[in-house]
Amino acid sequence: SSGINAEYGQIIVILKEGRQLREGEVPYKIVKQKILYDRYPGDDRWKDMPLYGDWQTQWYKPRPAENGKVPRNDFGNVELFKPWMLPPGTVHLNLPGTYSLARKLGIDAAHAVTGFEFARCRAVPVTNGVIVCEEFAETLCCAWEEQSRNHTERTEEKRVEKIYDNWKLLIKSLLIKEKILKKYDMTSEEGGSRKKKGGGHVHVYPARSKRKDKVTGQMVQKCSCGLVVPVESCEEEL
Repeated sequence: SSGINAEYGQIIVILKEGRQLREGEVPYKIVKQKILYDRYPGDDRWKDMPLYGDWQTQWYKPRPAENGKVPRNDFGNVELFKPWMLPPGTVHLNLPGTYSLARKLGIDAAHAVTGFEFARCRAVPVTNGVIVCEEFAETLCCAWEEQSRNHTERTEEKRVEKIYDNWKLLIKSLLIKEKILKKYDMTSEEGGSRKKKGGGHVHVYPARSKRKDKVTGQMVQKCSCGLVVPVESCEEEL
């Protein structure tokens, strides 16, 4: 029969099958195991590992809930690898946010550990939902439904408020643009050139646009509309 490790951390192998060691059982074999990652430097890298056989285990018998309290392990969780591991008198609620809600209501609740995942060379428990006593299950479910409904309403209100804010910003920007165009006697801006209401284009020659023409060697300036003229012509126009 296959051997089962009884060191806590490896005893999870037994629990994941929904079984537990019988009381008074002694290991049928002890082997040496090399510790790859020491928690404390200087420790012996070889440890004694007791092994138990399948015949030394039995079906897991969870402790029942008492006085509205959920029975927990040493880490404050409930192992729920198999359906029959649910403590008598409790209910498994797999609803998001129920643990914090139960604490707000003063209801005793514990995380349900349903598996493990490996990260950074160690096993990390995976929790799904909470375990609560049967007498508090209905109260917690009603509170969760109300909380979810309120959250949905708040989310919709924020979305509508954001839409109105965006429209207000757009209208305000258009009014400011229209005010600026009227103040400076301009109708629009196209291609970087300015147009007066009469439609006549006013050529503007920035000082930074002055350069020497590569073909003629003459100093020229360039308008924002793309027109290039000699510097003398720009001075006459101005």
